[in-house]
Amino acid sequence: MAAALHEHLDPHTVARLESLELVARTLVQGFLKGLHLSASKGSSIEFAEHRPYVPGDDIRRIDWRTFGRTDRYYLKEYDDETNVRATLFLDASASMAFRSGEVSKLRYSVCLAAALGYLLFCQRDAVGLVVGGATIRKELHPRATARQLKGIFANLESTTGEGETRLGECLHLLAERIHPRSLVIVLSDFLDDPRSTLRGAAHLRHRGAEVLLFQILDPAEEDFPFTNWTLFVDSESPGRRVRVDARQLREIYLENLSDHIENLRKGATALEADYMLLNTGKPFEVALARYLDLRQCRGKR
Repeated sequence: MAAALHEHLDPHTVARLESLELVARTLVQGFLKGLHLSASKGSSIEFAEHRPYVPGDDIRRIDWRTFGRTDRYYLKEYDDETNVRATLFLDASASMAFRSGEVSKLRYSVCLAAALGYLLFCQRDAVGLVVGGATIRKELHPRATARQLKGIFANLESTTGEGETRLGECLHLLAERIHPRSLVIVLSDFLDDPRSTLRGAAHLRHRGAEVLLFQILDPAEEDFPFTNWTLFVDSESPGRRVRVDARQLREIYLENLSDHIENLRKGATALEADYMLLNTGKPFEVALARYLDLRQCRGKR
């Protein structure tokens, strides 16, 4: 059964589905089914203040830190939570169209954004969408309606990767438009100046927003598997090309990438923003679980 669930949540399987609404339902319902199956494996309680999760419970109340220690789902009661205004920010710059396998970074991010939007809608939250690259290209202000969700799916489905990345500028623009104390979920490869990106994220935090940064990379960008003379083309400036011996470049590249990721991670931590690194081969439930963890932390404040 676990293998069957993994197949439903596998990026390569999901990305081939034609309907984005079907993608969202498949991901979220498969993820929730996984919670139900896990909850049925045992019912012992490690802490007196927790009780086991059972199907039908509000998934926002799952204690994900306890899950990390026990591999079982427990709930902890908190004060009443208010619904939130959430905005999904999708980076649709040209670099997001890159893929070394079947799934591009953009398609992975589109599927994840659709699933998060659907999950927010199921929680009766208002959800909006912003698509950007060099600047903001599309914008749907948060609403909690079925029509809004369909609009989000339609806009995601029609999005293509094009233009330069100016993520920091886009986040500054978004910060001026959002409602105070919103939830902003950014899906991007973050292949831009991290200082500019973090200044944009700081502006969002200054406005009272909770910020969740999902960095989406291709496995080839993380591993740099090239072993011969290779021609590299800048997807955002196609005229910029360089042919190099990849074997000599690999160590330097991986060191620079590690520094880049660490700067983002540390910067996000300093801002009290949430950061997670994913690649297009990672199961989607990893990101959905992180989103729910953020929601739980929000409920404690």
